[in-house]
Amino acid sequence: MPSYKLYKMIHLGGVVLVCMSIAGLAFHAWIGGDKAAAGKPRKSLLALHGAGMFLAFLGGMGVATQVGAISSENGFVGWIYIKIGLWFAIGALPALPYRKPQLAASLFVITPLLVALGAWIAGGFQPLLR
Repeated sequence: MPSYKLYKMIHLGGVVLVCMSIAGLAFHAWIGGDKAAAGKPRKSLLALHGAGMFLAFLGGMGVATQVGAISSENGFVGWIYIKIGLWFAIGALPALPYRKPQLAASLFVITPLLVALGAWIAGGFQPLLR
């Protein structure tokens, strides 16, 4: 069975890929690009987003099982449902820049805030608050 550290590295790597792809799509839409002009780079960024989402989910579920948040006897701990909701919200973000180009620049604020919220929910910022 893979270790906690390996799952965490997979999860964080996936989060980085997702953030990079959203930033690329948002930047292109922000400077006036559209879907037709994006072509192959847009498809590559969407593939990167999908791979990152998969890795973030895989690593996140692995970490959750390692810390006991998911078990066969008790099911999911409450914060897992919120994290899955955030995963769906972040997964939908690539649709926003080309549908609402005026909101593309706001993705540079929204995405890090959603990622920080996910880290805080999972307990990532609790040592900073002590």
